[in-house]
Amino acid sequence: MTPVFFAFIVGLGQGLLHAVGPDHCAAMATLNTLGEGRRRAAFMTALRFACGHAAVLGGVAAFCLLAGVGLSEAFERWAEVFGGGVLVALAVTALLFPNSLRHGHPHLPGHTEEPHSHAHESVSTAAGALMAVSGVRSLLLALPPLLVGGSMSLAAWTYLPGFALGILLGMGAVGLLFAESMSRLSSGLATWVHRAVALSSGALGVFWISSRL
Repeated sequence: MTPVFFAFIVGLGQGLLHAVGPDHCAAMATLNTLGEGRRRAAFMTALRFACGHAAVLGGVAAFCLLAGVGLSEAFERWAEVFGGGVLVALAVTALLFPNSLRHGHPHLPGHTEEPHSHAHESVSTAAGALMAVSGVRSLLLALPPLLVGGSMSLAAWTYLPGFALGILLGMGAVGLLFAESMSRLSSGLATWVHRAVALSSGALGVFWISSRL
């Protein structure tokens, strides 16, 4: 196996593992909508979250490699606190203003349902991008440049697209699994499950913050 292909496979595997982390699963579950056609909505939410996540991780990691910049443990600790804060914010919004996650803004009384796909896309993508900040240093430490001959090595750079693809596949699979599970529930039960998920996500975010402080 060539170093280039090996780096890609390693990146793919680590991207899959990164995608199914508890904080990512909690965020995606909280973001999913409860309306009709939720299978497709949940899957697309996961993919948008993954795209924002992979873009920030890959972009910052590539910049650091090119510039020869390292990130400290202090940066990682505060970035993880920030990620926990994003998770808490999503949970609170899902509980108090669920329409903001469905459509990007709350509805006023008498407001009719209209397409809001672009607003919801922005919320999902932004959440994925913001939560990526906490994983940047871990990605840099996992990159193989030091093992394969420096930051400009081709094998080092094939790791990044492999990692991004792993994130997309992993989060897409989680989105499909969540959507299929929710589609089997009645509307009333699905609402309670969504509330329970939001509460669990908020609790995880609080734990994430407290464990890093």
